[in-house]
Amino acid sequence: MAKIGEQSFTITFVEDSDYTQGETVTKGVKITTKEMFEVDGNHINKFHTTRVAIVNRFKNEKLREDVNVKQIPLGPVKCISEKSASGKNFFNLVDA
Repeated sequence: MAKIGEQSFTITFVEDSDYTQGETVTKGVKITTKEMFEVDGNHINKFHTTRVAIVNRFKNEKLREDVNVKQIPLGPVKCISEKSASGKNFFNLVDA
């Protein structure tokens, strides 16, 4: 997700994709987008993220069913940096 910055995209599929480093497992998701993006000379449309607000959003079973089963794309959206009430920065999906 960091590789595409704040570019707009449409999500067509979401799956769990945890990140493991040693004994530590961080919850994550792999997002498939309708659009292809050039990253490091390669054209890709699958992105992994462990950004908490995004991972938490896709814990919503109805949203996952809409995107994955009913094939209702989510978007266009973009990933932006926001501040929480405590002043901490986090990344979130917003309508583009």
